[in-house]
Amino acid sequence: MSNNTTKKQLKLNFTGEKPQTKPAVKKYRPDTSDNSNSSMDELNSIHMQLQAMTDGISSLREDLKSMLRKDEVEQLITNTVTSVMHKIEQNMNKKIDQLVNEKYKEMQATIESLDFENKSLKDTLQKLENNNKTNLKSLQEQIDKTDEISRTASKKANYNEQYSRKNNIKILNIPENRDENDESLAKTVIGILKTHTEVDLQPIDTVAMHRIPTKKGQTRPVLIKLRNNSVKSAIMRKRAPMKNGGYKLVDDVTKPNQGLINRLHLHPDIESAWYFNGAVYGQTVADERIKFDIYDNVSGVIEDFRQYRHNGTQNR
Repeated sequence: MSNNTTKKQLKLNFTGEKPQTKPAVKKYRPDTSDNSNSSMDELNSIHMQLQAMTDGISSLREDLKSMLRKDEVEQLITNTVTSVMHKIEQNMNKKIDQLVNEKYKEMQATIESLDFENKSLKDTLQKLENNNKTNLKSLQEQIDKTDEISRTASKKANYNEQYSRKNNIKILNIPENRDENDESLAKTVIGILKTHTEVDLQPIDTVAMHRIPTKKGQTRPVLIKLRNNSVKSAIMRKRAPMKNGGYKLVDDVTKPNQGLINRLHLHPDIESAWYFNGAVYGQTVADERIKFDIYDNVSGVIEDFRQYRHNGTQNR
C-alpha cells in the first residue's frame, strides 16, 4: 500500500465519516425481530469501522516503521554533506594542484631563465674583472714606469740645476740699505771679503751679484755667481773668519737638496748633514759618512750602506 493511499484512508477514517450502510430503518422495539436485525446491522457496521481503523493503524505503523528516525536523518544528511564536501574538496584540491603545478612550471621556467641570465652576468662580470685586472696591471706598470721616469727626470733636473750653481755662494747677514744698488752692493761685499778673508775679489771674477728673496722680516742673502771654482774655494775656506765677523758663507743649494738636508736632520740615526760638491751627505751616530739622493729612503740607504760595508762592497 502506498503512502498516498494510506494517508487518504487515514483521512477518511479519522474524520468521523461513517461507512456506507443500509438505509436507516425505523427504531425497533426490543420486543420485535426488526429491532434485532437492526442491532446486528449496527454492530456489523461498528465492527467494520473498527476493522478499517485497525487496518489503517497497522498500515500507518508499517509506514512509520519504514520511515527514518531523526538521528538516522541527521546521519544521512551528515553523510550526504560529508560526501558532497569531500567531492568538493577533491575537486578543489585537484584544481589547486593543477594551478600549483602550472605556477610551479612557470616559476621553474622563470628560475631557469634567471639562472641562465645570472650565469651570463657572472661570465660577463668575470670577463670584465679579468679585463680590469689586466688593464689595472698594465696601468700600474705604466704608472710605475712613469714614476720611475719622473723620478729620474727630477734627479737629473736637480743635478743639472745644482751643477749650474756649483760656483755660487751665498752670504748671509749683510745689512741692506734703502739706497742700495748693484754697484754699492758689490763694493760692500768686496770690502767685507777683503776684511775677513783677505780675498781680493775682482769684478772680473764675478758673473753676477744680487740679493735673493727670503722669509718676510729677514735680511735677504747676497748671491754671488763666480766665474770659476778656484775663487769659490778660496772664499769658502774662510767660513770661520766670516762667521766670527757676524756673516755666514753657504753654498747655493737647490730646493730639493735643501729639503733632503732638512729631512736628514730629522732622522734619529743621522747626527749631521751637509752639501758638498754637488751632492748631499749625512753622518750617522755610528760615525758613518753616507751620500744621499733626493728620493732615497734614509733608513733603507743606511741599512744598504752597512750591508755593503759588511760584505766588502763599496758604497755608491
